[in-house]
Amino acid sequence: MPFLLYRYLITETLAPFFASLLIMTGVLFLGKLIPILNIIFTLGIGFADFIRLSAYIAPNLFLFSIPMASMLGVILCFSRLVNDNEALALKAGGIGLTKMLPPVIIVAVCTSLLTGYASTQLIPTGTIAMKKLFLQLAKEKIDRGMQEKKFSEGIKDVVVYIDRIDPDTKEWNGVYVSDSRDREHPLTIIAGKGHLEARLEEMMLILTLENGSIHRTKDKTTLAIRFREYSLGLPLENPESASGRSLASMGKKSLGQRALLARVKEVGADSEKGINYLIEFHKRLVLPAGSFILTILGLPLALRSRPGQRPIGLPLGLFLFICFYVLLTAAKSFSEGNILPVGLVMWTPNLLLGILTIYILWSANKEKNLGLIDWFLKTIQLLISHLPFVGGGRS
Repeated sequence: MPFLLYRYLITETLAPFFASLLIMTGVLFLGKLIPILNIIFTLGIGFADFIRLSAYIAPNLFLFSIPMASMLGVILCFSRLVNDNEALALKAGGIGLTKMLPPVIIVAVCTSLLTGYASTQLIPTGTIAMKKLFLQLAKEKIDRGMQEKKFSEGIKDVVVYIDRIDPDTKEWNGVYVSDSRDREHPLTIIAGKGHLEARLEEMMLILTLENGSIHRTKDKTTLAIRFREYSLGLPLENPESASGRSLASMGKKSLGQRALLARVKEVGADSEKGINYLIEFHKRLVLPAGSFILTILGLPLALRSRPGQRPIGLPLGLFLFICFYVLLTAAKSFSEGNILPVGLVMWTPNLLLGILTIYILWSANKEKNLGLIDWFLKTIQLLISHLPFVGGGRS
């Protein structure tokens, strides 16, 4: 009997979970896509590269969509059971909240592990891959813009002229470079050969020139330096992410958990950078734990509904979900002040949410009133009763 019951409840939870996950990820993706539309059009990203870019962005969205979808899946599943009187039938058969809890715990463990894998493994890997993709696309755009016997201004403050491009090796012959990054002392470089390469490990574009000379004017004196090989790091006008940071710059999101702790040791735990690394380290663990708690919380919230009434678990669950992320944002801001240990502050939202969940579970199991929480639930129910039908009621 428990196996059949658990399989039934898990199956009933998975359908709304995947539906919610698809919808939430899609909505979050559209919000994430708007700030980088300029990048897509500027670099001329094709369909295949757009799919790769979407895959690299997805782990960042899963941090929010998986916990929300997991909680909504449980709430929608058990709200339907309550509305169809199945929950009442289960209680009449001696199956109370404690026997309904194990399948919810199984779902909560799976979704929290999935969230944890996305936060600790997929996000660093996807961040690096996305930056490498943009760097490679920027190089390809520059290559397309380089034409024989024409001045190219695709690189900020650097003008390149190529006499001839080898069609087989793509090597440049007869290269002229005007480097104006230093406005007071501009450089003029003339070289016999040259080629452009993307060093993905270093996240840099390098222009390597051979058999040439560098000319620099200082006051009324002209300096000339001959070279056999000279490498020039190109200043790319890298597109920026939604956070305003260059997509070609390596930041804390590209570091794994061990690398974050190593950086903390390197710069010091009390330094500004060290605190930021610690915040990132704990945030990647706090969110999966929060996903577990929110999923468990969905069960007693759904069971607070009554047959024939509009479900109050859904709006209340969304409200508590928003409160959790508001508390998490406040904890991050408070951690930056270095008043209390970062770990203690970052885990405080989970501690508060965990205490609330245990209290609501205990009250629901004993079928006791929740005092202020019951008053809040009744207020929400009253508000919902004055709204248009949104999916509750009898089917």
